[in-house]
Amino acid sequence: MAGGIDFRFDFSLVHEGNLRNGEGLTPLKMSRALGRAQRAANKLASRHAAGEIGFPGLPFLEKEARALSRYAAGMRKRFTHLLVLGIGGSALGTKAVYEGVGGESARKGLRLTVADNVDPDGFFPLLRSHPMKTTAVVAISKSGGTAETNAQLALAIEGLKKANGKKWKDHLVLITDPSRGVFRRFADSEGIASFSVPPNVGGRFSVLSAVGLLPLAAAGVSGEKLLAGARWMESVFRGARGEKNPVLAGAAVYSHYLTDNPKPVHVWFTYGEGLARVAEWWQQLWGESLGKRRPSGTPVGQTPARAVGVTDQHSQVQLYQDGPADKVFTFVKWMGGREKGNVPAQGFAPGMEMLGGRPLRDLFHAEFEATIGALWKAGRPIVRMEVGKRDEAHLGAFLHYWEWVTAIAGECAGVDPFDQPGVEEGKIITRALMGEKGSGKRREEFLRAMRNRDSAEIRIAGGSPSGGKRRRATRRSGKERG
Repeated sequence: MAGGIDFRFDFSLVHEGNLRNGEGLTPLKMSRALGRAQRAANKLASRHAAGEIGFPGLPFLEKEARALSRYAAGMRKRFTHLLVLGIGGSALGTKAVYEGVGGESARKGLRLTVADNVDPDGFFPLLRSHPMKTTAVVAISKSGGTAETNAQLALAIEGLKKANGKKWKDHLVLITDPSRGVFRRFADSEGIASFSVPPNVGGRFSVLSAVGLLPLAAAGVSGEKLLAGARWMESVFRGARGEKNPVLAGAAVYSHYLTDNPKPVHVWFTYGEGLARVAEWWQQLWGESLGKRRPSGTPVGQTPARAVGVTDQHSQVQLYQDGPADKVFTFVKWMGGREKGNVPAQGFAPGMEMLGGRPLRDLFHAEFEATIGALWKAGRPIVRMEVGKRDEAHLGAFLHYWEWVTAIAGECAGVDPFDQPGVEEGKIITRALMGEKGSGKRREEFLRAMRNRDSAEIRIAGGSPSGGKRRRATRRSGKERG
């Protein structure tokens, strides 16, 4: 396995010798950052040994992965489509891996769709597009109390009942907590097939559990190879020391720009089909794990931003190069690619002849190098990462790498990278506004506060754009009314 996996991690463009504007790490700063990262990693290892956190052990659940693969093989014989219902960590990892390996065109399995929003204009057409007689539905919620997933599931069950009558349950799988929660009670009482999320694994760290492995296996993606890649990265992490350890080196560099020389924005610039979805997964992992308040009350965190090369070179790089120096950059690309086509040898406008007869990929790689060079010349701290292949082993290793880097960076910053108190508050308010039993007082307090807020609302209404009735504009100011 080791010979089949290839990564390049380049941290040289954050060293003081290459970044001489005060933004780089001196050897002393790097040594201190590595020491802090190692102590944080030791603490996380202790938490894992005590059973408090579970993501480090997921790559070793080979028996569970094989059982999920066998079940998924049965699904492929019975169905044509798979609709996954979930949001956040219940959805983003599956989408990242599926599109990372190439999606439907690269793997033979059920046609996979992940529904991670309750916008009616998106969800209802999506639901109607599925042939419910041959569709399997996998609903994912660790607690079973996610409002969005519950609404999606109720609508999906309605469709399954209309299409399949009493056999609707045969089309449904729930992935949830092994012993508690709404979904667990529902699965047990109705005899619905179910799989478990380890209690000590949070949603954004759960892609290498049944949360990702079952739907991906049903879509033709090898869960065993995903875990093998993650185990390989785990062995690299456990076996290398200091700057030779890419996990510790990454955590050291990023925690430096998180705490010692704070950069409020972390930009992931991806070069390669499928990596944009991996960036979406990373965005939740980084933002939700590190955007916290320390026990002292002081805030910490970075806004995770995504950019796609080469598209966003023409929409964002102007800001990144000449705007505020408040960002750290990570550039991610595949080492190679699947398409080998050349640009025609003739037919160019004057000055563009250098393109003729060359692989299009040459231009793509040149854009990658040039963008890094321009930002480095502008004094921006940059980390380069190259992933060997678009396959399960590399993606499993890469996702596991970022889980470790994120967890260590959180420990270095003095926050718990595994909770999400800000997200929970929004969920509580949402349920109150929807009329959850016992939440009447909270709902009224919230509505009263909103009514009494200072408002500067402007609403424009009137006739059709082509003319007709006179338009009018209204503005509310002062305290909100009604």
